[in-house]
Formats: sequence, structure tokens, C-alpha cells
Amino acid sequence: MRKILIASHGRVASGVKSAVGILLGDSSMVEAVDCYLDEEDFSPRIEKFIQSVKPEDESVIFTDLVGGSVCNKVMTLRPEEHGVIHVSGFNLIAVLGCCLSDEPLTEAVVDEILSTASVQMKRVVVEPDIPTADDDDFFS
Repeated sequence: MRKILIASHGRVASGVKSAVGILLGDSSMVEAVDCYLDEEDFSPRIEKFIQSVKPEDESVIFTDLVGGSVCNKVMTLRPEEHGVIHVSGFNLIAVLGCCLSDEPLTEAVVDEILSTASVQMKRVVVEPDIPTADDDDFFS
């Protein structure tokens, strides 16, 4: 079974889970942990996820900021000892790639997904010679 947990500061995790549901029609393999919304300790939810992973499962934990408090908390839980791959500093394409991969989520496959996802971040610039929606002849 494929299991993905997203843990983030604020509501980033639940927002990404929502986007996965919209784009794929199903986000049941994704669990979201929104951290620091109140005084509640988020650690038990992450620990429960890690403990739920069986040897035959493919699992990834995504955290939002490398070296941030959520990432550091996950690191202290040693997910790799339970066969869970931990990725920090993610984007939606990385999560979708892990959801959709036809291959088992090994470290090598996840590294390839991350490589693909990282090059998808681009600064978008509309060149002056490209017609815009306001141009009269746009649909001509």
C-alpha cells in the first residue's frame, strides 16, 4: 500500500492534499498534518503514521522546510528505520509524482521524481510579442 504524509507549518499540508484530490480525483493515500495551528503537539500524529507503515508499504513523508522545526521533529522520529522516505522542501509536482508513480517508491525512484519536480519551478514571463487575451486579433 502506498502511504504519503505531508506535514507543514500552517495549512500548507491540507492545501496540498486538497489539490491532490482535485487533480487526481482521490487523495485517500495522502494524510495531512497542519502544524502550529494551536498549542496541540503534532508529533503523535506523525509517530502514528510512521508506526502504521508495514514492511510491504511504500511510504514518504514530505515536510515543508529543510531544517525547519517540522522537518527536525520528523528527523528525530527516525522514519527511515521504518522504511519511510523523508523529503523536505517539496512542491505539488513531487507529491503527485509519488502518488502516480507506476514504480515502487524506492529511494532511487523518489530521487528521480524529485529531480523532475525541481526543474518544473520556473519564473514565468510573458514576452511582449506574445498576444494576450486583450489583443483584438487573439482569436483570428
